Amino acid sequence: MKLQFQKDALISSINIAIKAVPSKSTMPIMECLLLDASNGKICLVGNDTEFGIETVCRGEILEAGKVALDARLFSEIIKKLPQDNELSVLIESDEHFVTTIRCEKSVFKISGKDGNEFTMIPGIDRSNSVSLSQFTLKSFINQTIFSVALNESNKKMTGEFLEVKGDLFSVCSLDGHRISIRRTQLKESCPEMKAIVPGKALIEISRILSGGLKDEVMIYFTKNHILFEFDDTLVLSRLIDGEYFHVAQMLSEDYDTKITVNRRELLDSIERSTIFVQDNEKQPLILRISDGLLSLLISSDLGRMDAEVSIEKSGNDLMIGFNPRYLADALRNIDSESVSIYFTIPRSPLFIRDDEETYTYMILPVNFNADAI
Repeated sequence: MKLQFQKDALISSINIAIKAVPSKSTMPIMECLLLDASNGKICLVGNDTEFGIETVCRGEILEAGKVALDARLFSEIIKKLPQDNELSVLIESDEHFVTTIRCEKSVFKISGKDGNEFTMIPGIDRSNSVSLSQFTLKSFINQTIFSVALNESNKKMTGEFLEVKGDLFSVCSLDGHRISIRRTQLKESCPEMKAIVPGKALIEISRILSGGLKDEVMIYFTKNHILFEFDDTLVLSRLIDGEYFHVAQMLSEDYDTKITVNRRELLDSIERSTIFVQDNEKQPLILRISDGLLSLLISSDLGRMDAEVSIEKSGNDLMIGFNPRYLADALRNIDSESVSIYFTIPRSPLFIRDDEETYTYMILPVNFNADAI
């Protein structure tokens, strides 16, 4: 095998494919990137059997072939080549898979492995699909991924629920304390499709997506896998088994109190309050709602903060406590200038949503001792 690249094109493809390479594996070849030039194009492939990426790299095939190279070593060598991104990089492997990397006056020799032993990304059925802009998918992931559970006590909580229903596409996540939902209308109606996608896979997909409004991503749904196709790149993830939670039953349109508030002003006050919350603490931010005014109070061993924000209110006065970081996470991921927040009683969750319900955030309250205020 003999290939020639420009350094910047090679680095770009390595940075994409290496996201699917495990740092440690019981199978050493899984810690490799596959360099495959056996089918008329140059592909870089990373695959840990649960999550795989294949991306086409611009370059010239001088001799066809394939080789698997230690991903970290290969990546470090290419990144440490001279700084000029337009430099030519020549990669050549012999019959024993010893691979030579040449760039200007630098020559590296590393041991590779037989590319035929590498586990390729499996082909999947592409009959059930939906098309979105990369901007929409990237935004939806970033605006919901923070409420995915980090532990695996309930594996379904470590993933996000992607659903297509008619002409509506939605992304939902929950961690037992909050729910995040984003929805958008599709250009056309589609068959019903759904999948629980691991949060770790979606984080990597978000990092790869360019996020362009006019750039498209195709999503293919199957029973066990989901495939994302965009920009000469394929990303395949195994799904989390099981039925997702009945989120619709957890949401309510009823409310006793509604406030409309400047999002930035409220977020700034909440972020200031987190100064007094240490990492492992669950100190509540207490909200006191009255006509025209939202009072915020937080008190801990570090100190105390009192703040006030102007609001429009309809319904009852209320005093209720929440984890301030959960509130900040939701508000930080809303673009509108003002937000509407709905409450019922102090023991019930709040809902942040717009009239069109393009976003819905639910946050459970935190108990506090009102006498200690």
